[in-house]
Amino acid sequence: MKRKIVEIDAEKCNGCGLCAKACHEGAIEMVDGKARLVKDDYCDGMGDCLPTCPTGAITITEREAAAYDALAVAARNGERGMGNGERKTGGSQSSATSAPHTPPAGGCPGKMARAIKRETENSTLQLGTPTPTLTSQLRQWPVQIKLVPVKAPWFNGAKLLVAADCTAYAYANFHQELMRGC
Repeated sequence: MKRKIVEIDAEKCNGCGLCAKACHEGAIEMVDGKARLVKDDYCDGMGDCLPTCPTGAITITEREAAAYDALAVAARNGERGMGNGERKTGGSQSSATSAPHTPPAGGCPGKMARAIKRETENSTLQLGTPTPTLTSQLRQWPVQIKLVPVKAPWFNGAKLLVAADCTAYAYANFHQELMRGC
């Protein structure tokens, strides 16, 4: 079947392993110091690995590939000690002597979901005042659709504004006119 799937350029790969950690399906492994797609049917083609690659070695292509097999992925992740988004940290320690799983430190704090509460403001201008400072109308973070948790509480009954990345720069009144109340 022809479908979207990850492709890794071995020439560009620096062997950092970030993509393998980001791949929830376990489709990417480090082999001889380079990232490799181990089996087509483990890759869902969603590209969770894409933003983690510092060298741009990963792309999504459309080609003939085995269909994504969620059952095979679940079985594989169970064998590897992964479940509910956890990653096996490696090693061959017995469960009695192993330390509790601690997620690795780091990551982008900007990806942390949060609601932003703002006081309502009086938007009238007074004569003789210097140029007014416009207040952001942003009510949640992150703002990129690919980073937003789909079950975030602020989506319940909310209005959703979808805009191109450049809109806020190209349209000076973007926050005041379009985002107010969203």
